[in-house]
Amino acid sequence: MLRKIFEDRKGGLEFSVYLTPGSSREEIIGIVQGGLKIAVHAKPTDNQANRAIIDFISSIFKIAQSKISIKRGQKSRTKTLFIDDMSIDDIPDEARASIAKFELIQNKLL
Repeated sequence: MLRKIFEDRKGGLEFSVYLTPGSSREEIIGIVQGGLKIAVHAKPTDNQANRAIIDFISSIFKIAQSKISIKRGQKSRTKTLFIDDMSIDDIPDEARASIAKFELIQNKLL
């Protein structure tokens, strides 16, 4: 399932995120169109939601925020993120577990 969401690229890992800003919770809430659907507290004003998604990814992937960049979608809910110096094999178990539960749900629905 991870290979359907994440792509190893030269120099790092790329993936899509569908962002739900202004949420009451901060978590991965699903898998949508081959990307992660993630909810954050921040509103989509003054770049707050973009900073929040970087902070969230940093915490679940256990990496520095400076390694994460938004390649596309700065002003959109659909974003392409890039993590420097990371591969699919480097994704921490906590992040894998969060994603795996949605894989099980999707498989049951299909």
